[in-house]
Amino acid sequence: MRAKQAERPLMAYKWVVLINTTVGVLMSSIDSSILTIALPDITRSIHASVAQIMWMVMGFQVVITALLLPIARLADIKGRVRPYNLGFALFTLSSALCGFAQSGSELLIFRLVQGVGAALLFANSTALVTDAFPNEERGFALGINMMAGVSGFILGTLLGGVITETLGWRYIFFINIPFGLFATAWAFLQLRETGERESTARFDVPGMILFPLSITTALIGLTFVVMGRAGQTETHLLLATGVVALISFVIVERHVSFPMMDPTLFRIRLFLAGNVSLLLNAVARGSTMFILSWYFQTVLANSPLTAGLKLLPLVSTMMLLAPISGRLSDRLGSRWLSTVGLLITGVGQLWMAILPVDAPYLTLALALATMGIGNGLFNSPNTSAVMGSVPANRRGVAAGMRTLLNNTGQTAAIAIAMVILSTVMSYSLLSGLFTGTASGNGLDSVAFMRGFHEIFLFGTVTAVIAAICSSLRGSDHRSGTPVARKKLPVAIRAPRPSASR
Repeated sequence: MRAKQAERPLMAYKWVVLINTTVGVLMSSIDSSILTIALPDITRSIHASVAQIMWMVMGFQVVITALLLPIARLADIKGRVRPYNLGFALFTLSSALCGFAQSGSELLIFRLVQGVGAALLFANSTALVTDAFPNEERGFALGINMMAGVSGFILGTLLGGVITETLGWRYIFFINIPFGLFATAWAFLQLRETGERESTARFDVPGMILFPLSITTALIGLTFVVMGRAGQTETHLLLATGVVALISFVIVERHVSFPMMDPTLFRIRLFLAGNVSLLLNAVARGSTMFILSWYFQTVLANSPLTAGLKLLPLVSTMMLLAPISGRLSDRLGSRWLSTVGLLITGVGQLWMAILPVDAPYLTLALALATMGIGNGLFNSPNTSAVMGSVPANRRGVAAGMRTLLNNTGQTAAIAIAMVILSTVMSYSLLSGLFTGTASGNGLDSVAFMRGFHEIFLFGTVTAVIAAICSSLRGSDHRSGTPVARKKLPVAIRAPRPSASR
């Protein structure tokens, strides 16, 4: 009886972790998309330039992607709770500063700071949940987190339209303040360290510099390509710097004693296959919201709110299936759930690739629902398997690597979509679309739909390749520990699950 009573605080604590991290993921995900709908109002209000507007959207993701691994590595060494708490506080403060910004430059800077706070939240939330939940419940808990992230990203579009039309664009940032203050205080008072630390490890300073440098310079170079500056020397230098920095990062990580991105984790078959399929899935679907927002508001001349509502079949199916598929993966493993999910995503992408410009909304909704079902089946089982395949004291860096690959894929997907569109449309028209100044009458619907179809055809091929990679992960019943133990070297072999977990 006493043993059961002693377990109660631990059982209660896991739900505290889940609720708090879900709020953090939800807020960060909402802010990944909420700005897009409000861009025209922001441009007119504070006279922001096209370049500033572009990087208010892209810069947020770039900062998150660049900082995920350094933050995750620091969390493995120093603990996850303090960086997570700092992330909530910084995210809340920067949201207030964004709301009070008086110029495009100010808003851009505060938006980048907001990205730092979001990176602190993203890099630690998955590891905190993984530490708090036992193996048999981890898939369900991560499914809830995943559902919050996916729904938050699409909910941001809906909220952006409603808030901008009723209260003004500044309130898309002010809405974060009351939730952020409560969650920051709650996290500070309730969260505690439960995972193992690498107290003797050193921080990887070269890796911390090289990886953000490679990501940032490469994305700036790709932006120049989209802007029609592919032949300029600056573009060549930026892209070359990104490639050289990335190669240098890989070399450094293989030789330093305590690497930020542990290459030995990729010796785990399940970890490797799960992350490769995750990256490819992000590349396949990452531009879906972006391109559909343009399609609804320019080709069909829908209002921002109507455009957001039309995306509900996509988000509702993902929200519904995320916890269900997580539960199923706890019993059945992730291999076939994730693989079938990716194949269904490919079917949805192919459906979108052949839609005519005047397709009935019911047909479009069914295609979106198909994509949502596929992603809902893939995400939670894959995340649970990847996180469960590594030792407890490596979950921070594993979570950072997983989220980094997902964000990198999504950012790359948007860049690829822009490049594809730029081959069929002029940059001036693309700029008008991005800032919301292009009208339906001035849009070449035929050219846009040609690019639209090519983007989703590219997504189809990528999703199929991701499914092939996913199928090669092997059996992973009960979080994949049997597979992981066969492949791991002694230095990183996963410990046996203890009774306390």
